[in-house]
Amino acid sequence: MTELVEHRRRYPVERVPESSLHAVFRASRRWTDTHGREANALHVGEPAFAMPPAAVEAMRRALLDGRCAYTSAEGMPELREALVAKLAAQGVGTTADHVFVTPGSCQGLSAVGAAVHTPGAAWLIPRVHWPIYRQQGVLNGYDVAGYPLGPGYALDVAAVARTATPATRVIVVNSPANPTGAVADPDALRELLALATERDWLVVSDEAYEDFVYEGGHPPLAALEADVEPARRRVFSAFTFSKGYAMTGCRVGYIVAPNDEFAGLLRRVQEGSIIAPPTPAQIGALAALGDGDAVRANVAAVRGSRDAAMGALVEAGLIAGPPAGGWYALLDIASSGHTATEFADRLLAEYGVAVAPAAAFTVPGDPSTRTVVRISFAGDRTRLLEGTEALLRACRTWGGERAAGRA
Repeated sequence: MTELVEHRRRYPVERVPESSLHAVFRASRRWTDTHGREANALHVGEPAFAMPPAAVEAMRRALLDGRCAYTSAEGMPELREALVAKLAAQGVGTTADHVFVTPGSCQGLSAVGAAVHTPGAAWLIPRVHWPIYRQQGVLNGYDVAGYPLGPGYALDVAAVARTATPATRVIVVNSPANPTGAVADPDALRELLALATERDWLVVSDEAYEDFVYEGGHPPLAALEADVEPARRRVFSAFTFSKGYAMTGCRVGYIVAPNDEFAGLLRRVQEGSIIAPPTPAQIGALAALGDGDAVRANVAAVRGSRDAAMGALVEAGLIAGPPAGGWYALLDIASSGHTATEFADRLLAEYGVAVAPAAAFTVPGDPSTRTVVRISFAGDRTRLLEGTEALLRACRTWGGERAAGRA
């Protein structure tokens, strides 16, 4: 008699961590379905402003005129040339051959990771980070490690140097940062670039929130190697139309490769994966590039919401000061007597306000975010202020309950 043995297949992708952010999305949706009204979604980075009318009209015309054919894997030449001009104004000298339009910067980041992967390589990311960095590192076969950040979540190059190993191949930098709102000091970026050159690392700079800097300026990291001959450059830059232009669901971004060699590697990945970026979205992006006033208005709106909400949060001791950039703030709700997960669950259940426990943005087991949650201040200002008032009220009420219980 033949005995049948059930074999459990093991797939490498099982090592990819699931994003706990999606659990917050699902919980918020269940609350909405149960109560018949929308939960206050402070957990999600969806802007209150709409995409520029010129982009909407350009996409509409493209669809009506049947402009839906394939472009090249790199994207439309007209859009790439326009992006070269935009980058030149920011101090980044490049050519259209090095610019790749992508279905969102997320796909572009993943494509870079695949393009430069070598067996046994390590992928170094901030210890507090956008969770997709860790997912993509594992998906592309890297060993993933997190480097510590300094006070105020600042870039600490000495900590990066201590954390790296001989296997480190790629380091990811995000400024302005999600979820911290920190903006890296240009001197620290220069120091990091010098370290990467010394140790022959590649650098992936996520510039998604490039426009949302509220104090001073912020040059793209690639601008700091403008004087380096192209063959020796090492910075890949990732940009998106999702933030400044509010084209979140259109899924259009772009990657800038440092030189011909790396552009050739990236081209192979894109040809073998996306075939081509979506044509109507590219046409909309090209139209959006001409509307700098829309971006400036959007930045002003988000800054105004940040300023309106942060005063009370700072006064209550939940955050040291307003974030210098980006769309998000990390709040320490230890005064509530709850962990971040307990607080988020209870805040949604009792107040209908959804926030994201910051454990979603850290390496596993990191104790620094045990009582930290993330909120977005890019959404509707009225809802933001309602949500933060509920959050503050919950901290006071639940903290008082805890204190009374100890008395």
